[in-house]
Amino acid sequence: MRELVPSFTALQLDVEVNIFCDANAEQFEPRHFPNVRFTRSGPGMRDFMEFYDATLQAPCDFILFLDADTFVLDGQWAASYFSRFNDPRVAAVSFVPRAGEPAIFAVMCRVESYRALALPTLACRYEFPDMWPNGVNPQPGDVAARELTEAGKIVVNIGEEESLRHVVNFRSTTGVRSSREQTTFAAGYSIFWKMVVLFPELISAGYENLLLGCLYEALYHEAFAPDSAGTALGNSLTVAELRQALSEVGNTVPLDSLSRKFQESQGNILRLAEREGVELAIPEVFPDAGAEG
Repeated sequence: MRELVPSFTALQLDVEVNIFCDANAEQFEPRHFPNVRFTRSGPGMRDFMEFYDATLQAPCDFILFLDADTFVLDGQWAASYFSRFNDPRVAAVSFVPRAGEPAIFAVMCRVESYRALALPTLACRYEFPDMWPNGVNPQPGDVAARELTEAGKIVVNIGEEESLRHVVNFRSTTGVRSSREQTTFAAGYSIFWKMVVLFPELISAGYENLLLGCLYEALYHEAFAPDSAGTALGNSLTVAELRQALSEVGNTVPLDSLSRKFQESQGNILRLAEREGVELAIPEVFPDAGAEG
């Protein structure tokens, strides 16, 4: 936001920032977000996909949807692509691809083009269910991009190499926090823990929350994603839980693959820390490291 708002304002655009608070809404601190509008989940906006569709109906011409896990490092770079809309065929610019294709992590949309599509516009889908388990599960925004392209519109897709130079993306960090909150409420902690051990993706997301927590605490001197008792990362995976999870999955998941992913994520958080001028102390979580904390 700090990078994007002034860069798009410099293009003589009226810019509004609207943050959707779909989980842990009470933990959003308005003092950290001056001049920002907060929208809470409710009827018609139960999750971010419904929020996106509702926002497409707002009185505006363009929207930049930015995932909560995504950080644009260069606002002027992003704003430079606004000129692509001079071509009336351009419906969107996707700044972060998924598997080489346009994705919704950071996408700038011409609202008029998206309003022409059927509702729900940006929701994920299940296609060919009769072929289960070989059906297709388009992710949020995929069907919209496909339909726009089929209608002769252009979705500009920034390549991965260029994107990585200007954007840092921590995927699913909000997802694991929401999963813990909702699963624990509905089925209890033990069920949530079974999910963690069964799906290593949750461990990776938990580790990225740990990294974000290190940066958050360095900047604001407050616990990140605390639980009701104030325990840091208690609404994600604590350091102790990460170590426990890694010790339990060690026999079924190659820890070296997780280690490589963790190192990549460390590189990303250190890029953000360098921009903020802070140093981070990142705790070790692999069980054979013998770290304390």
